Order: sequence, then structure tokens, then C-alpha cells
Amino acid sequence: MTDPADNDSDLEKDPPKSTLYVVTSALVAAAILGFVVFMLIRGYQWRGALAELRAEPGIEILSVERVGFFKKRLRGLRDPLAPKAEDILLKHNIGPHTSDVVLTEYHSLNTPYAKQRQEETDANLNKLRSELIESVGKFAESLRKKREQDLERITELLMEAHFPEAMKSVSLEWKGGNWLAKGELYAPQRENFVKHSPEYIIEGEIDFSELVDLTASKTSSLRADIESTNLLETNMDGELVHTERIARLVSDYDEVCKNSNLPRPALQLESTGAENSELTAIREELLSASLDSSRFLPAGKAEQKGGTAAVRLKLVVTSE
Repeated sequence: MTDPADNDSDLEKDPPKSTLYVVTSALVAAAILGFVVFMLIRGYQWRGALAELRAEPGIEILSVERVGFFKKRLRGLRDPLAPKAEDILLKHNIGPHTSDVVLTEYHSLNTPYAKQRQEETDANLNKLRSELIESVGKFAESLRKKREQDLERITELLMEAHFPEAMKSVSLEWKGGNWLAKGELYAPQRENFVKHSPEYIIEGEIDFSELVDLTASKTSSLRADIESTNLLETNMDGELVHTERIARLVSDYDEVCKNSNLPRPALQLESTGAENSELTAIREELLSASLDSSRFLPAGKAEQKGGTAAVRLKLVVTSE
């Protein structure tokens, strides 16, 4: 027969094993719950940070890539006057160890930063005028009388109202027996400057090879950016990410057309394998971002290469 005392001893040994199992299970459950809560909070922080970055007019987020399990890489554009993207991320508790920011510098148009640059340019105009006159005067003192007269007329060329744009953005340098014009002008101002400026020169000729045509350079770069963007791309919440940026770029393109005496282009959505509902949603978002509905032509279709659906905005120059 077994001793009752032995049975009592076995009963006293069993509870610690059960307790250890319960404690271990609770710890594992707590760890899993903690990880889930952490991921939810981190997702909320990223959504808030991306929303604030995209709302900033001087920052354009073009893509968000995952690098590893916890780290993401942001690619896009940033105006040098805009806040740093890293500071905005830190506001949402996203540090450099979990984010990699690659933003190319660009000068935005139709933003508070563009206005600030213009104000700084206007504020420095009088200073530049006096410095130019002073430098021209010192240079003239060391040259023959004929060259002196030439410099006076060049100063008159830059300062008179006939060339207000050249006054801000063009400089003349005497080099190798000729004048070298450096700077940038929109096509109408450049044509006017190239046509009439030789009338003011007594000695030598003017070389315009380094006088940039802003109309050609800006329309080319803006068109390439607008027409290469797939408007179907969405963020983690399924929201379209490029419509507001494309609307701003179209506004920038219109500004170039205005300064260049060119007609605004018509707009056409071109789809590759996209549904009509997707086209409609993109068009509505573009209209809500201030684009005029009367500018839109009927949507077109492009030949599909591969299995990726895409919708792109094309700029169509129509005869008026």
C-alpha cells in the first residue's frame, strides 16, 4: 500500500509546474501584444509624417521604399528654403536609424519660398545696381576713352526699362576682345535682348552662347516630369500620391507659358490597362487640385507593354 504522505507530497510538487507554464504563456502573449501595439503606433507615426511632408509646398515625395524590416527610404525633391524632411520625421518620433531621406534640391514655383526668393531679389536690386555701376566705373578708369564710352552704354543697356529682366538675371563680361553674356531669360526677353543689345556696343561683339533660354529648358524638364509620372501609384492607405504634385507642376508649366507668351497646353489622360473608374477618380482629384475642366481632352489609350497598368497626363499643344 502506498503511503498517504507520499500522495500529499506529489500534489505539492505539481502546482509549481502549472504556474511556470501559465507565467511563460503570459510573457509570450505580452511580448506578441507589445509587438503588435508597437507596429500599429509606428504605422500611425509614418502616416502622419508622410501626410505632413506631402502637405509642405517646398517638398515633393516621389516614392517611399522599404529598406529592411523597420527602415524606409524617401525619395523626392526639396526647395532649399523648405524645412528639413528629417526634422518633420523627428516630430513624429521617426529618427535617422529608421529612415533614409534622399531629396534632390530644386527651386519651387508658386510657393511661399518662391515668393521669398523674389522678395530677396527685389531687396538686393538696388545694391546690385550700385555695385555694378561702381565696378563698371573702376573698370572704365583703366581703359581708353572709347572703351569708357562703351561701358557707359552697356550700363545704360542693363539699367534702362527696355530690358528689365536682363537687369535682374544677365551679366556681361569682357573676355578675349568680346562681351560674354551670362544668365537666363525667357524666350521673348532673350530674343529682344539678343536683337537690340549689339546696338549699345561700340567695341567688340556680344557672345550669347551662355545666355540660357528659360522657356526651352523649363518646358522640357517640366513636361518630362509631368508625362513620366504614373498617376495610379498609391500610398500605404490606397490614396493617390501624385495628383497634387502634378497639378502644381502643370501650374508651373502654365507660368512658363505666361512668361513666354505661349498658349497653355490642353490636358489629356492617357491610360494603359486602367479601368474607367480609376480614370474618373484621377480626373476628379486633378480638378479638385485647381485644374480647369475645360482644358481636358477626351482620355486616350496607349499600347500596353507588360502587365503594369498606368495613367499619365499628357500636355497637348493645340492651335488657337
